[in-house]
Amino acid sequence: MKRCIWLVATLLLAGCSQPAVLPTTLPATPAGSAVLKGYGISPLGFPADFSQYPQFLEEVASLPNAAVMFNGAWRDSIDSSGQPPQAAAGLMQAATDYGFTPIIVFGWRSSNAQLHLDVSSDPTNNWSNPDARALFIEMLAGFATQHQPPYIFLGNENDDYFIAQPEDYVRWIEVYNQAYDAIKAASPATQVGPIFQYEHMAGLGLLNGWNQAHWGALEAHDLNKVDVVGITLYPWFSVATPQQIPDDYLAPLLQRTGATPIAITETGWPADIQGLQAPWQASPQAQVDYVDALQRILQGTSVSILNWLFINPIAAEPNSLEVQLFGSISLRTVSGDKRPVYDAWVNFLP
Repeated sequence: MKRCIWLVATLLLAGCSQPAVLPTTLPATPAGSAVLKGYGISPLGFPADFSQYPQFLEEVASLPNAAVMFNGAWRDSIDSSGQPPQAAAGLMQAATDYGFTPIIVFGWRSSNAQLHLDVSSDPTNNWSNPDARALFIEMLAGFATQHQPPYIFLGNENDDYFIAQPEDYVRWIEVYNQAYDAIKAASPATQVGPIFQYEHMAGLGLLNGWNQAHWGALEAHDLNKVDVVGITLYPWFSVATPQQIPDDYLAPLLQRTGATPIAITETGWPADIQGLQAPWQASPQAQVDYVDALQRILQGTSVSILNWLFINPIAAEPNSLEVQLFGSISLRTVSGDKRPVYDAWVNFLP
């Protein structure tokens, strides 16, 4: 899901004050599971209202194997290119304050396919820009040196760029490899990887018109420079109900990744689809059924991260397709009440 919601969070994260009450212990790890279970930044009322952001962090930190994912731009402005974004640094500090694992995704293009690779010294807006390449790697090395993050993902749903700009994608792979080396030199324990949209890349999103596979996006990578393969996973683009998801749904990916772990950076099932005639079921019960389906399709899979998209839903009128499709993939309702899936998800041990 490519979205600009996280841009709203930038100033909030950068200026977040210390919480009034800090947890005294880290959240308990479920017996038999070491998989991080994370959430996108989604306080009650977002994206218009971030006043409940501290409460969101407290809630996440109280949940098992807690993680929060920052998915944002690699820079705060053209002039700040080369400097770590304040929002990402703010999440790293919040992770220490509240006691959860931070997951950092640095993107370089927007949901409308706009690139953010022009810099003050060179307006060229693609990966042929040598100054942008150098500043991108400089930022990553500096961030890794200062924060020693457990995870850094480079780009989000990169298969889309592979399809749209195959020639520049070759240059992107060059930058990725250089960035990987720079991050590992600065922070050897940091796990580094790309992110792809699984249904799109695998050609499984038949209900969304995605019937052609684009495995070249993944196969362009040298897996020796990929510690973890990130995917966004939305099987409702493929089948109408969770019960219809095949047990071997992820097999085409696992055949290509081998021993490399998988990180599901976004997943979930919609509780409702406002204003759309969708070919898939959307209901609170379908969300619960999807958790049961995940138990099946993840059996025997090496998964390091499993992120439900939102805790609280997007509090906005369904004035965009993005909100209509993804706005209700949340564990709580707009009023803050727990959906039935909340406890099912919290108790799920992948």
